[in-house]
Amino acid sequence: MRLGFGFAVSQALRVIIELRVPDLLAAREQSVDELAAATQADADALYRVMRLLAPEGVFREVLPRHFELTELGAALRSDRPGPGDFVRMINSEAYLAFEQLLYSVRTGEPAFDKVFGSPRFDWLSEHPEQAALFQRAMVALSQGSNEAVAEAYDFSPFTRIVDVGGGHGQLLSAILARNPHLSGVLFDLPSGVAAAQQGAGGNLPRTEFIAGDFFESVPSGDVYVIKKVVHDWDDEPAAAILRNCRKAMLPDAKLLVAETLVPPGDEPNQIKGIDVVMLAITGGLERTEAQYASLFDAAGLRLERVIQTRGPISILETSPA
Repeated sequence: MRLGFGFAVSQALRVIIELRVPDLLAAREQSVDELAAATQADADALYRVMRLLAPEGVFREVLPRHFELTELGAALRSDRPGPGDFVRMINSEAYLAFEQLLYSVRTGEPAFDKVFGSPRFDWLSEHPEQAALFQRAMVALSQGSNEAVAEAYDFSPFTRIVDVGGGHGQLLSAILARNPHLSGVLFDLPSGVAAAQQGAGGNLPRTEFIAGDFFESVPSGDVYVIKKVVHDWDDEPAAAILRNCRKAMLPDAKLLVAETLVPPGDEPNQIKGIDVVMLAITGGLERTEAQYASLFDAAGLRLERVIQTRGPISILETSPA
């Protein structure tokens, strides 16, 4: 029953974020009647949603129909962007597409394309408000992993780093801050480059901004990093991206692929759920170490080693085969 009703909790979270209930409870506990008046909601209906979320640790019912915010719930306040943006994003169009998961399982194709008539990233390009929400969610979620990647790898032998699909530039910023001898290249679609130049990704000194398409070509450098990009794509397009990186690499260059690996065994792990979401939404997949090694081989690369960071993300170091 709990597994089957999982959607109730996720949608209840979205509702209280949309109503900004965590903001209203930031200063003090309040009654449901007060919250309903402030949010123009039905008091009894709001109470039922908050009562569902209290056992999940989002609120505490301190008196009958009176709630206070927990530390977990405080992460959903609008002045703490990240978790709230992610919950809203994943429970909007992605949620609607996921209802057609059976289609993806039968065909191997993303259900999102069937439901919305175009691939996920094409659809986002035509819906700027949802695209902005998606970007905010991704930026916030990647903060910890950017620092983890930057500190886990020794960039001292290199002089020029190319961040492939670098987006707002947060990872490149973290790496350059730790390695003042490096110059950087942020390579992405024009929209990503524009966002980085406007300062969304932090401080980017010693950086050249290049707009382009990694399915066509990649700029030159002696170390490349590509984080949370390969998992967006099935094997054929993913290998095409990696082959273009391989073409641009010098013989002694390194390509670092930063991704979360699917562990062996049947222990619970969040990445297994994300993998099924990728199946339905983008057509991409999360991979095991062996799957990445096979993908690298198809792209003319050799997996040298896997470096585990302090976060739930690994660095797969590759060289030209």
